[in-house]
Amino acid sequence: MKGFTHFQTPNGKASIVDEGPFHWGIDYITVYFKGEKEALQRLLPDGLRISDGSGIAYVGEFVSVSEKYPDAVYLDPAQTVYHEAAIGLSCSYSGKPGVFFVFMWVDKDWSLIRGWLNGYPKKIADDIVMTKLHPLNPLTGGVKAGSQLSGYATRHGERVFTVQVKVNRKGSSDDVIRFGSTFGLRLFPATHPSQTHVQELVEVSKSTPTVDDVWVGDGELRLGDLYGEELELLQPFQVRYGCIYRTGFTISGSKVLAQLSGETQLQEKT
Repeated sequence: MKGFTHFQTPNGKASIVDEGPFHWGIDYITVYFKGEKEALQRLLPDGLRISDGSGIAYVGEFVSVSEKYPDAVYLDPAQTVYHEAAIGLSCSYSGKPGVFFVFMWVDKDWSLIRGWLNGYPKKIADDIVMTKLHPLNPLTGGVKAGSQLSGYATRHGERVFTVQVKVNRKGSSDDVIRFGSTFGLRLFPATHPSQTHVQELVEVSKSTPTVDDVWVGDGELRLGDLYGEELELLQPFQVRYGCIYRTGFTISGSKVLAQLSGETQLQEKT
């Protein structure tokens, strides 16, 4: 039987996730904020330390193809486009700066599973929507000073969070905050004493980053009160500014930094 993940079949074509590496192009609506360090530290796994309380919230449209199946962009475009909404915190591991995404939602199951494999804490959203401004639209035109854009995610029929940006000026790549490495947590709990509990702090292997078409303005971040998402742990916070931009990068997997022993680990009874 073949296949990188389930389903496994004789020819391996039914796998929900292809084998990487994967290449991305993304349109982002982003808001940068700053919260209280002590409160935000509670959201990080062991081994990561909050930096100055800085964070990022975004909604984005992602175009992604695997190196082994680039023809999917026209043979199976539904397997290459998804939307994502996430909130990340600036932190460090052994002095190395980076970002850890504490909340993340997507609208495709293959993006969910692929994210879990690399250490992203993804959930399925009911819907993820963002403003799209087309340059040939006679009324709105494309993004420019004065444009207003927003994005939001919903789950279980309620909004999880909303980001809004009112554009003030054309920006540059310097306006896009670079947090450093991307850290994650691979968590696959054991459901029986015979299984191996997996709880690994990882660093996502990203390369070839590019940034283009940057616009900067006033930002707003509104959190929902959906039960079970625990977004209230981010409060209080202050929004710094908003950013609209496009980016691209490659992910080839994630490197284990530390093996963690979680409270969910099962011990065989004697």
